[in-house]
Amino acid sequence: MKVKTIFLIGVFSICSTILFAQNVVLVTYEENQSGKISITKLTVNNNQSIYKTTSIKGFEETPGELKKIVDNLEKSSIYLVKLFRENKILYPAIRVFDQKKQIILDSLNCIKWKLITGTTNLKYLGRKVKTAKCHFRGRNYSAMYCPDIPISDGPFKFNGLPGLILKISSDDNFVSYSATKIEFSKDVKFVIAPKYYTNQIKFWDYVNLAKKEMAADYQHFLSTLPPEQRNVKFDVKLDRVEMVF
Repeated sequence: MKVKTIFLIGVFSICSTILFAQNVVLVTYEENQSGKISITKLTVNNNQSIYKTTSIKGFEETPGELKKIVDNLEKSSIYLVKLFRENKILYPAIRVFDQKKQIILDSLNCIKWKLITGTTNLKYLGRKVKTAKCHFRGRNYSAMYCPDIPISDGPFKFNGLPGLILKISSDDNFVSYSATKIEFSKDVKFVIAPKYYTNQIKFWDYVNLAKKEMAADYQHFLSTLPPEQRNVKFDVKLDRVEMVF
């Protein structure tokens, strides 16, 4: 009986993997960044994923402006791509002083997760989940992931857990991502804009370049002040998920 049970579990596991390998998973998230709420969507299969903003809350009184913003995101192909086999994350560089329209090249699997044991019967969106913690580029995070959906991905750059990430939030409450809907489809096609494969810059090279350019801008700003005010130190806080700038 025990051997039969193990065999059946193994068959179920294989069938489950084949099932998800044939499907595209579409996850809708609510992204809350310092009270600014966006609706985002992750489209993912076993080879790749696309993560993008689909709408922004708080524009109820100006729906035309909201549509213009979202349409511009679509027209400009502004989204984040993960290529699992190539161990790459690709997304456009967006900064005021960026005139080169570069694509940032980052690496997958750079997050060291600590799986939390001892928690049982946890559910999210009606699915069994487990928990994990990590430190990622300046912040500590707590996550819920679903082993029954065996895709090692999640919102934004988060990935690397043995199951789809359904909820993740920083311990300082700066940002959170909460899945609100999960769908499965066999008919979704991945369309990645050609620009993602040209004019790439590695993530840390981009960070160093951005720091230099921000320092130069800051020095220029100081030069416009009267001499007696040029020694004033300013604490400029950048509202970024990754605290590397």
